[in-house]
Amino acid sequence: MFIGKNKEKIDEIRSAPEVLRIDARYARGEGALKLFLLLFIALLFVYHEDLFGMLKEKTTQQQIVLGGMILFFLAALVFTLYMMKRGKSKALVVTENGLFVEPSFAQLWQDIEEYKWHVSPNLNNFLFSGQKNGASLLLVNNKGAWPKIYDLAPQGIFFTPQQIQQVDDLLKRQGINRGEG
Repeated sequence: MFIGKNKEKIDEIRSAPEVLRIDARYARGEGALKLFLLLFIALLFVYHEDLFGMLKEKTTQQQIVLGGMILFFLAALVFTLYMMKRGKSKALVVTENGLFVEPSFAQLWQDIEEYKWHVSPNLNNFLFSGQKNGASLLLVNNKGAWPKIYDLAPQGIFFTPQQIQQVDDLLKRQGINRGEG
């Protein structure tokens, strides 16, 4: 039901010319996780004879338990990498009518009362990467009894200074106020 309502909004937003497209990326962890997985595989490759020798000394039940634990651990790592890759395939599309991230998020400009930029110093402090993520966008929706605040950071959407300027100009043209903070 939630996705159905957004489908209608997304179609309306898509009908306008595209102004900006931002690919999602994660703030931290992916590089460290890949390095850990690579290191784990390298250790298995180098010490595989010793590991198999230790396993042969164990009873059958212990071998099954240890093998299951190793497979579960590797499956969790691969699943995490898969989910990160899947999340990175999302993109924020900004048009003259609104913005959306398929399939779960869509907002028309007339539904937004104000916006804020959120720059967290923790976003740029992650392992093994000099990449600077920039700011995330907070949108305040004025429809309904209570205002809703949408943060695009959990979607993996971060803006560079040039993109911030583009969005600021577009939102100013739409008559949307920039909030303090």
